[in-house]
Amino acid sequence: MHMTLFQIMVVLRDGPREAGVAIALMRRLVAAGEVPSVPSFYRHLRRGMEAGWIEVEGTAEEEGPGRPARSYRLTPAGVAALRARGKELEALTRLALKGPELRRG
Repeated sequence: MHMTLFQIMVVLRDGPREAGVAIALMRRLVAAGEVPSVPSFYRHLRRGMEAGWIEVEGTAEEEGPGRPARSYRLTPAGVAALRARGKELEALTRLALKGPELRRG
């Protein structure tokens, strides 16, 4: 799982987000040090949907005054994938912070 997709899923773990929140998601990614382009952001969002981790309600045709906007949410499989990747990253972070013990011969 690419880090951008992981970060999108972290934002979605707290509940559904409307498509209009995409800009807020992008700002959170920028604040976290990951600066995806808009096409990259949507490419990763689409990959999460194709993997069955993110689902969408509503369509672009439904958007407009008085119509519901699209909203994105994690699926149960997405929650499981997010937790698994989080554990992987946690383990890698522990290793990185521990640092190698170098022996000089």
